[in-house]
Amino acid sequence: MSDPRLREILNLLDPPAGKRLWYGGATVAGTLRGVTPEQAAWKPTRERHSIWELTLHLAYWKYAVRRNLEALPQGTFPRSPANWPAVPRPADASHWKADRSLLRSEHEQLVDAVRAFDPRRLDAAAPGSGNYRFVDLLFGVASHDLYHVGQIQLLKRLYQSRRRRSR
Repeated sequence: MSDPRLREILNLLDPPAGKRLWYGGATVAGTLRGVTPEQAAWKPTRERHSIWELTLHLAYWKYAVRRNLEALPQGTFPRSPANWPAVPRPADASHWKADRSLLRSEHEQLVDAVRAFDPRRLDAAAPGSGNYRFVDLLFGVASHDLYHVGQIQLLKRLYQSRRRRSR
């Protein structure tokens, strides 16, 4: 992999085992470790997103970027509505496990697509994405992960503080 931008994108998306990311935070998969279905479905207010919703949203955008990298047809994401898929009812352990698996699968497929991506195409326009180049999409999806990992970490703390206050 000759382009340092591609190396850095991979480092942000999928850091080597044992390496903490530059901001000291967890990876997307790491931040979900130990989250229960109840905690994942909880919302601080009705108009805010839950950890579960964010998990599905992250899975969708990993898919959307990969779809663009690999020139796949639209409409093949397994959940709907695509950008903010609905949390299944009941929001139970088996559904939570399946949706974390969906995120893990989309993440692994995106990482594989990035590893296989021709670095000479990084500055080419990504078809169907406005004026964005492939490099923009790739740094964008890595930034998107970081943003939502922060939200998930905050939601976990809010959930725990809510439970402590109710005791």
